[in-house]
Amino acid sequence: MVRVTMILLCFLLAAAAAGRYQAEVSVRQVRRDIQDLDSARVREISQIQVLRAEIAYLESPERLAKIAAEVTDLEPLTGAQLMTADEFLVAFGEPEKAPRNETPTPPDQDVILQALAMADVGFAE
Repeated sequence: MVRVTMILLCFLLAAAAAGRYQAEVSVRQVRRDIQDLDSARVREISQIQVLRAEIAYLESPERLAKIAAEVTDLEPLTGAQLMTADEFLVAFGEPEKAPRNETPTPPDQDVILQALAMADVGFAE
C-alpha cells in the first residue's frame, strides 16, 4: 500500500511541477506580449507627435500666406466689395414662389450683372 501511495504522490508531484512550469511559461509569454505592446504604444505616440508637428507646419498661416501670394493674386476684401442686405434684395429681388407645374425661370441677366458690378468682382460689362 505504501508503494501505491508513493507512486501516486510522485505522479501528483510531477503533475504539479508540469503545471507550474506551464504557468511560468505562459506568464513569461504574457510579459513579453506586454513589453511588445508597450514598445508599440511608444512608437505610435512618437509617430502621432511627428504627424501633429507636420500638420502644424502645413497649416501654419505664414506658410499658407506665402503659397497664396506665389500662386494667386488674391487680396483681402474691401468695404466697397461687400453688399448690404438692401442692395442684395435690390440686385436679386424677393424669391418668387413658382407654381407646382411650372419650372422656375433663371434670374434676369441684367440683375446678375448689376450684382456683380456692385460686388466689384470684375465680371460686369
